[in-house]
Amino acid sequence: MIDIVLKDMWSPIIFISIVLLNLLIVYWLYKMGNSDYKKTKHSGEPFISGNRPPGDVRRVHVAGDNLFWGFRDALKQYFDPLIKGHTGSINDYMYWIVITLAVVLVYIYMVV
Repeated sequence: MIDIVLKDMWSPIIFISIVLLNLLIVYWLYKMGNSDYKKTKHSGEPFISGNRPPGDVRRVHVAGDNLFWGFRDALKQYFDPLIKGHTGSINDYMYWIVITLAVVLVYIYMVV
């Protein structure tokens, strides 16, 4: 018997088999879809609470604060200190990255 799968090594035959299996599953899911769907004039346009978008879609801008107001309001006690901590200075961000990296490296050194 030809040894197709080598122990602890990458096997192109296994990779191609997995890709083909995934393609078969995707095709099967595609065929399970609604075949009666008819594309209309407005399909694919953005849905803005049932209102038609303006002629120039680039004029449509919904801020993240408006989209996620419920999420932000529910987690206000968590987000307020984080917002105060953002100074906009790259030096502060680099300081936090170096500190975090140092803590992670010390933790890894102590565990391993």
